Amino acid sequence: MARGPRVEVEGGLYHLITRGVDRQAIFHDERDHEKFIALLTAQKARLPFYLYAYCLMTNHIHLLIERMTDDVGRIMHRLLTGYSQYYNRRYLRSGHLLQGRYKAILCQSDPYMAELARYIHLNPVRAKMVKRAEQYPYSSHRAYLGIEPAGPVDVDPVLRRFGRQKKLARERFADHVAAGMKLGHQERFYQTDSGILGSDEFVDSMIHRIGEFDATAAAVRRKQAGTTADFKAEALIAAVETICGIPKEDFCGTAKAQRVIFAKEALILAGRRSGATTTVLSSILGLSAASVSRRHDIAVCRSREDDAFSAVSIKVIKRYKQNANPES
Repeated sequence: MARGPRVEVEGGLYHLITRGVDRQAIFHDERDHEKFIALLTAQKARLPFYLYAYCLMTNHIHLLIERMTDDVGRIMHRLLTGYSQYYNRRYLRSGHLLQGRYKAILCQSDPYMAELARYIHLNPVRAKMVKRAEQYPYSSHRAYLGIEPAGPVDVDPVLRRFGRQKKLARERFADHVAAGMKLGHQERFYQTDSGILGSDEFVDSMIHRIGEFDATAAAVRRKQAGTTADFKAEALIAAVETICGIPKEDFCGTAKAQRVIFAKEALILAGRRSGATTTVLSSILGLSAASVSRRHDIAVCRSREDDAFSAVSIKVIKRYKQNANPES
């Protein structure tokens, strides 16, 4: 029923859409809506992710989530299977409730996070179910406005884009949503050739990551067959120290000087291309997996645009190989 997106990106922002079979209703009353939210909350506790927006329409669902360590496919499989089982028991039916596959669009956080939250919250307005988004009880919009508790919704990352004071941010977000009422349906939020929504640079970097994802999967298979050596963290750290001329305590710490950020991104890019997982790099740098993933996206783009950064990254990789295999 629920297959994962084309590529799973730690820290990736996903617009997820699923519909009832033949567009049939999947919610009939308040109890159905509350059950889905309860299941969503439970899965968020078991398989942590950030939930930025949701809207439960009569025959379809919109979710806006940021992936952490667990696959989107795994999260959605558990969520949609749980709701389908509940629905079939309650309504004494069998068979599929939802379409064979949900849609998953990988989105660039800037500028689309706030845009998508607005678009998702305006679904009931576009469907002429209500006149204003806050009148609809089965979306996260009321939580953004402080009308009801946030519950499982992570409102702060979006609200911070509208101001540092929450009251003012809520007012500005409400204005932002109201301004979107005249925009109508936006096909770009549903249909993309690549399944990726963002700037040309972002799409290119994600397509590149798809290639890396496939290569990493092949590397894992080779490792399981006993043909790939383990990644050596200390060898990479030493390589960055030597090439960038910065001690480990700086680039593995909280310093934010430009030369330190340069070294961090070089380490992340070289590490990923040398077989390190996001989790390993997260532990080296003391960053969250989501932060490492974002930094990697930036580093990929930077390596294409900044010859000096690209050259340093290549040197780090070469020095890492020398450190890791001194006898070769």
